[in-house]
Amino acid sequence: MFGGAGIYRDGKMFALVADGEVFLKSDNLLEPRFRAAGCRPFVYDKDGKGVAMSYWSLPEAALDDAEAVKDWAEAAFQAALRAAKPRLAR
Repeated sequence: MFGGAGIYRDGKMFALVADGEVFLKSDNLLEPRFRAAGCRPFVYDKDGKGVAMSYWSLPEAALDDAEAVKDWAEAAFQAALRAAKPRLAR
């Protein structure tokens, strides 16, 4: 699909690695934080057209800060949980 590797926690994909770069799951609540940090969305090529996914690059300021990466990863996991479709009761 996108030529990368997914990173999962508790069965939910919250990050991906593509072209040696980490991208984190986002949603409408988290996207403004990514934009403010200067991040960019992950875009892959499909049939000659760019397709943006709801994953954003890890902020540069977090690259050398383990606590910052942990905070961003947790925020991405929470976005993945919000995006999960609820199962219908049978």
